[in-house]
Amino acid sequence: MTRHIDHLIIHSSASRAKQNFTSTDIDRWHRANGWFGCGYHFVIPRDGNLESHDLGDRCRPLSKVGAHVGDCGAGWNKRSLGICLIGGLDEEGKAEDNYTEAQYECLDSLLSYLLLEYPDSAVMGHRDLIKLTKAPPKDCPCFDVRKWCKEKGIN
Repeated sequence: MTRHIDHLIIHSSASRAKQNFTSTDIDRWHRANGWFGCGYHFVIPRDGNLESHDLGDRCRPLSKVGAHVGDCGAGWNKRSLGICLIGGLDEEGKAEDNYTEAQYECLDSLLSYLLLEYPDSAVMGHRDLIKLTKAPPKDCPCFDVRKWCKEKGIN
């Protein structure tokens, strides 16, 4: 069964720039929460190398519903793909756009590919979906996704 995807949601791991986590770490954290492994379909570590289930990493398969925007209400995980950038916090634990150039290059390439596969999809940050659904506020992914996409000519 093919899922209908109409949203590509960008997230932050809410970690500091010096913490170089991967999908394996996120998988462990999410399992500790009682979830079925990593809730994101893609993870982009600090080095900018894409992690996905298809590449053998501990990410959610594209065919499976993610676990990344449950706070926004029923149905959103079913219709979206979750992309997590590692980083997003400064040394004091406050939101900060501290992603590497390599991460942004990877995100740009990934979104270009995904928009070919899912051409009717909207690209947004988790915080944008939160505003839309009136869920409790978060800074995730700690940068303005819509502004960045506009600058890149995406969506």
